[in-house]
Amino acid sequence: MNVNLRVLGIGALFFISSQAVYGQKVGDTLATQQIEEVVVVAFGKQKKEAVTGSITTIDEKVIANQQAPSVTSALQGSAVGVNLITEGGQPGNNPSIYIRGVGSINSSTQPLIILDGSPFNGNINNISQDQVESMTVLKDAGSTALYGSRASNGVIIITTKKGKLNAKPKATMTSLIGIGMPAVELHETLGAGDFMKYSWQAIKNAKVAANDPNPGQAATNALISSLGYNPYNVDNPIGPDGNLLDGAALLWDTDWEKAILNKTAFKQEHRFNISGGDAKTTYFLAADYLDLSGSVKSSDFERTGVRLNLDSKVKDYLRVGMNTSFSSSTSNLPIQSGNTYGSSIQWIYSMPNIYPLYRRDPSGALIKDAFGNTMYDYGANGPGVLNSQRPLFENENAVGALYNNYDIIKRSNLVVNGFAEMDFSRDLTFRTQLSYEQFIYDEKAYDNYAVGSAASVGGRVTQERALGKTINFTNSLNYDKKIGDHNIGLQGVFEVYQYTFDYLLAQGTGFLPGNDVLNTSTVPESIGGYVNQERLNRYLGRATYNFQNKYFLEGTFSSDRSTKFSPQTRKGSFYGLGASWIISKENFLQDNSFVTLLKLRGSYGELGNNKIIRDGDESYFPYQTLFTGGQTQLGQTGVILQAPANYNLTWEASVASTIGLDYGFLRNKITGSLDYFKRESKDLIYSRPTPGSVGNTTYLDNIGAIENSGFEFVINSRNFDKENFQWTTSFNIATIKNKLTELNQASFQAGTKRYEVGRSIFDFYIPEWAGVDAATGMGSWYINEVDPNGIILGRVVTTDYSKANLASNKVYKGSSLPDFFGGLTNYFKVGPVDLNILFNYSFGSYVFDSTYQGLMSGFSRAGYQQSVDVMNAWQNPGDVTDVPINIQTQNNNNATSTRFLYKNDYVRLKSLTLGYNINKDMLAPFGIDQFRIFVQGDNVWTWQSHKGIDPEQSVNGTTDSRSYQARNLSLGVTVGF
Repeated sequence: MNVNLRVLGIGALFFISSQAVYGQKVGDTLATQQIEEVVVVAFGKQKKEAVTGSITTIDEKVIANQQAPSVTSALQGSAVGVNLITEGGQPGNNPSIYIRGVGSINSSTQPLIILDGSPFNGNINNISQDQVESMTVLKDAGSTALYGSRASNGVIIITTKKGKLNAKPKATMTSLIGIGMPAVELHETLGAGDFMKYSWQAIKNAKVAANDPNPGQAATNALISSLGYNPYNVDNPIGPDGNLLDGAALLWDTDWEKAILNKTAFKQEHRFNISGGDAKTTYFLAADYLDLSGSVKSSDFERTGVRLNLDSKVKDYLRVGMNTSFSSSTSNLPIQSGNTYGSSIQWIYSMPNIYPLYRRDPSGALIKDAFGNTMYDYGANGPGVLNSQRPLFENENAVGALYNNYDIIKRSNLVVNGFAEMDFSRDLTFRTQLSYEQFIYDEKAYDNYAVGSAASVGGRVTQERALGKTINFTNSLNYDKKIGDHNIGLQGVFEVYQYTFDYLLAQGTGFLPGNDVLNTSTVPESIGGYVNQERLNRYLGRATYNFQNKYFLEGTFSSDRSTKFSPQTRKGSFYGLGASWIISKENFLQDNSFVTLLKLRGSYGELGNNKIIRDGDESYFPYQTLFTGGQTQLGQTGVILQAPANYNLTWEASVASTIGLDYGFLRNKITGSLDYFKRESKDLIYSRPTPGSVGNTTYLDNIGAIENSGFEFVINSRNFDKENFQWTTSFNIATIKNKLTELNQASFQAGTKRYEVGRSIFDFYIPEWAGVDAATGMGSWYINEVDPNGIILGRVVTTDYSKANLASNKVYKGSSLPDFFGGLTNYFKVGPVDLNILFNYSFGSYVFDSTYQGLMSGFSRAGYQQSVDVMNAWQNPGDVTDVPINIQTQNNNNATSTRFLYKNDYVRLKSLTLGYNINKDMLAPFGIDQFRIFVQGDNVWTWQSHKGIDPEQSVNGTTDSRSYQARNLSLGVTVGF
């Protein structure tokens, strides 16, 4: 919860912390009063002053100022030490969340999600932000240890809204309507005219290299045949001198970006809730509807949900309650990443404007079907015929795929969570809680029967269906006793957890027009299915002690048993220790007018990680020998080895320590916190490469350890607190250092990275670009000069990429992890008008832009789109440029190297909300107690050091042709009764 406190005057920029103590007016004086604020922690609640761990709480006001479908997006820029990456513009996709760094190489790096006290396995975007009261991020061992085996990556506790006792019914309705557009500009590419001109240049340079006696004329003669299409009204539009012939005019210049991307994506959202309660019972009932189009045409996300939370004190000693919700969502998910034929962004960056959207005859005229309709051009309409056969992405059209194909995902999520709490005495309570969660995932993909990649098999339908069930049962006994100045707390918990995942896949080909159900397929192509199940039982305890509410101690212990490990290694024991000292309560600071709060805290503990990833999916039987069935061997049913056993495989564990200081100065006009943390993840689980001759190419094993460390700093203030003008500011910053501390082999390459002890697993390790050879125009790279004794004398330049690509010649250059990141929030209120502005930022990371790499091939492959930067290519000996020669020959000029490694600093106006609140006195005659009109924007503005990509890429710093996040602008109204 952000705290609003006054500051001394104009011009001083102060900031606020979520760790603050409130200031309260008493008469004409501002008296400082510490409020016994209660925060959500593991398996319960605690007074905030008693918390010894490192936590951050985001309340409903912060959440309400953002309009992302995934409620966890509100953590970005608001929760210190929490790095969120939204990889792409598909609406409804959840961000990747990294709390205090990345603690694993191959296992899950995502935090545990707890919803109303129970683990949540559904899709987080099915939870409406309007139904969430708060999100608490548990970051250190002291606060997360009770979750033991699942807490090494942190914990996010989501608490939904409840009613209030003795409160009359209150209904609130919010409606928003808006539009979205790409948040950043794409790389600038060549238009049709320039593409033809520089394609001619590339062919000519190839002819020169081949000693052709008349390279200009040869290029003119070969241009159209190499491209397969001619967008001009003359046969050979580019003359032997490289210039456009007189009278030549373009018949088309396809703007693929305009055809594929949604510049005005529509959004509507409607929310309704009613809450209240009497002396014993509270209720909260909510419903929501969201319809959001994505940055790629035909992509969208639609969600409907309802929630009912009840809580009742049926006896003086007994309280019962139930939190229930049901949500259903539908996503249309065209391909928006990767290098497949139908990938939207890949298409924009691969397909030049010379290729038409619709079919053309040899003269360039549109070809229409029997009904007079234009037909999408799929580039495979007959070899040897002009404007018929492309040299790239034959038999595909990404725009046509948006409308002729579909990939629809339907999800539904049901959660029923009931509890009973009994007071045996004033000090002793017992709570039992049973939750049941069920999600259904249903994905259906259709590839057209007549055109596109599946036309050769008469169309294809693929349907995947998954059913997930989670049962979680916890029983906790809590004892709290105050004896004079001593406060003692004991908690014992027993938890049983079971998760079942039931998966089915079917695929068929050969469909008649208008048919897209599996039963109408001619050939059943594929079928598959499996059931995975995980069980976990846990015994855990917590003991707390404080003296005079000044000195605090806390210890937690968890004994877990997981079916993911063999009986020999199944048991895992985890613990956490925490302590804090409120220094400001000491006598020597009691009368200090400057220091209001000083709280020193520290924690240490060991946590676990049992979410093991194998081949991109979570593995539920990683220690067992696995076989794949359904194989045919000489007509007999057979199996093949899928993965070898490792009965010694054990938990990944994380040893974490934190020391922190919470502060408040000038009677809490300035408050904040400073943390230093360090955590070492050991016994890392990784698919270690093995020779194929042993029957499998990988072996799951515990291979090493990795360390993350850094600082977190938060500072807040209320700059003005007048009746008609308020201004508060909040700023946070975090740093992350990552280092591999142990490995069971010297090193190994992993894509653009190399794992080596003492280095970060996110350090790029690639060939070093040396620039363009001024004599030949070809690329060059640095390699090591070595004497006969193997001693490196220095770096020298080579034009042989195969030498530069040797592991011994590559260099470490930059990291995909930022040096620091965080957020800045300003809130203004002038009379009935309020304005909330949130920036998030990231500095120090690098990104390998493979998208731009593809655009800088220099026409080495005929027909592939190019960046406008190829217009600066080398042309003559002696030219000094950083762009190699355009030449249509196979070469390594755009091979992977530091040439395409860029700083990825950015600042983003993440959220902006401007509202107007109509005076309540004017509303009273209509029975309305709230009427607010507001404008809300997300991703409103972005500054970035490297343009052309969305700065939020994968944590590995690679681009993969992902779609771009949207800039959403909405107009909304909230009415309360």
